[in-house]
Amino acid sequence: MRTIARNPNPPECLAEQPPGRDWYAFMQTECHRLVGESLRSEQHHLCCYCESAIAAEDSHIEHMAPRRTNPGHDYDYANLAASCDGGTVEHCGRFKDDRHQNPGFRYDAALFCISHDPATCRLFRYLTSGDLVASPGVDAPDQQRAAYMIGYLGLGCPRLTGRRRAHARQLMNTLGPDPDPAVVQWAIDYYLQPDRDGKLQSFNSLSRTILGR
Repeated sequence: MRTIARNPNPPECLAEQPPGRDWYAFMQTECHRLVGESLRSEQHHLCCYCESAIAAEDSHIEHMAPRRTNPGHDYDYANLAASCDGGTVEHCGRFKDDRHQNPGFRYDAALFCISHDPATCRLFRYLTSGDLVASPGVDAPDQQRAAYMIGYLGLGCPRLTGRRRAHARQLMNTLGPDPDPAVVQWAIDYYLQPDRDGKLQSFNSLSRTILGR
């Protein structure tokens, strides 16, 4: 999970929503579209959890603290993010609170770590095998938080592990065993910097690990 810098000027229409407005009714409005665009833009078009590339058609507005546990805050921008749809509900926002797909975990405010907190990204280590583990050296409470987040969000599922592994192999094959400095700089620019449309390549944190950034 990479650190996401919040948009300091989210769509004003969000704060204008009437109290108690049904979220599903809101989903049919122009404001919903504007909020989704704002979230995807601030996230450089990567899922807030797994860092997969996202677009409007394969993502959704995610309440990080589920609405049922945070009543009255459906339209609080600080609790919103853009999540991928997780394949067939295998990971991320659709997965985390689905009791059928994810029976072993529940939302726990003491353990849940948002991507907008710089401390969150330090909990995890991305391996070239595609695995995601707790960072070595973190204390026991942070190990617990990392394990909780990986399980609650399905970040260690086979689908994501395989995609991260393939990404690592592609990048390492591009660099080669004795990388030319010019190739390394190209990789840094391509994999770690947003393109002209403000989009980052998938699995930014894994790329940073491989490139030593």
